[in-house]
Amino acid sequence: MEYEEDNLSEDKKRSLSQEVYSLQLVVEMRTGEVRNLREQLARATQELEQAEIIKKKLGKSTSRIEDLEQQIKIKNKLEKKLSVEKCQLEMNISNTSKTADRMSKDVESLQWRI
Repeated sequence: MEYEEDNLSEDKKRSLSQEVYSLQLVVEMRTGEVRNLREQLARATQELEQAEIIKKKLGKSTSRIEDLEQQIKIKNKLEKKLSVEKCQLEMNISNTSKTADRMSKDVESLQWRI
């Protein structure tokens, strides 16, 4: 009877030892899974932070582009206005020159009459 108890005890010990080993493997697997998940979480968190930084830079760049587009519109309007003024001044100069030539001829003509 004592031999049976020893055998039973040895069998139980082996069985418990195998179960402990099996549970240790499971714990190691779970530990590895947890480590991998933590690494994935860290990478995802870092990517999110980088995405937020890029989003801020994109917002600043978009605002800068809008500002530059507005400056271009203002510049184009001013160029058109200055171009019109230039044409008007050129016409005025041409008209003034013609008038001056006419008056010069009139003065010359009057001098001949005198």
